[in-house]
Amino acid sequence: MNDLQKRQLEILKQFIRVCEKHNLTYFLVGGSCLGAARHQGFIPWDDDIDVGMPREDFDKYVELQKEYEGTSYFIQTWKTDPHYTYNYAKLRDSNTTYIENFFVKHQINHGVWIDIFPIDGFAYKFDKPREKYAHLVSAIWRQSFISYFPQMRRKFSKETWFTDLFINLLAILTWPFDINHWRRKHTEKLLTKIPFKDAEVVGNMCGINKKKEAMDKSIYLETTKLPFEDIEVCVPKDYDKYLTLLYNDWRKWPPKEKQVGHHHDKGLSLTQGYKSYMKEHKI
Repeated sequence: MNDLQKRQLEILKQFIRVCEKHNLTYFLVGGSCLGAARHQGFIPWDDDIDVGMPREDFDKYVELQKEYEGTSYFIQTWKTDPHYTYNYAKLRDSNTTYIENFFVKHQINHGVWIDIFPIDGFAYKFDKPREKYAHLVSAIWRQSFISYFPQMRRKFSKETWFTDLFINLLAILTWPFDINHWRRKHTEKLLTKIPFKDAEVVGNMCGINKKKEAMDKSIYLETTKLPFEDIEVCVPKDYDKYLTLLYNDWRKWPPKEKQVGHHHDKGLSLTQGYKSYMKEHKI
């Protein structure tokens, strides 16, 4: 593990502690589930941790900030952090800093985090090819991109002044309308339109895998535990089927050139809180 992964693992432990205390169902998803199954921990080049929760458990968890009272941990949602973009949650450590490129201008908590995704209903019946469900995930992400507009202000340069002018005008025009808040409320309705308990097709609609996220609900109804570094974590019981649906031959390593993380930062510190870091570095 590198130092960032060690910090993320500590955040995961705090998340699991609260879930177990309140008997909430969770499981590693995406690359984190793949890491548990193939590497018994992080994928070596991975730079985040992803967990999923059935919607009912997710909604209960995000109301449990009191469980972190007296600590630096913060449950970040669009309701607890007004300028936060997404409709999934993050558990942040406010005593650290990780400023993603996209969110330099966002006035949000920028601590190191783990992602917490709600698992929602795609459809009542599995009566279409999985490709038909891709548009739902695409719609969610289109809504997310809209919310970048008010935060896209940038400095002018001679080479890109026209583009800079256009982007700044767009940012100024959308800022007064609080488009981010409107978008998040609309997206929440899309996500929760079909209740998890009534659906036959469910999945992580806030994920990036589009049609691959649509799965039979049975995959998420039971969990098992796998080693993950120095702890054990919950994953879908039939994690082989889950990972095969997402990655096909998940046991095969990708080519060397693809063994890279997917987050890029404008500032990172595991020892300094984001507020003082941003003040010191004038971000």
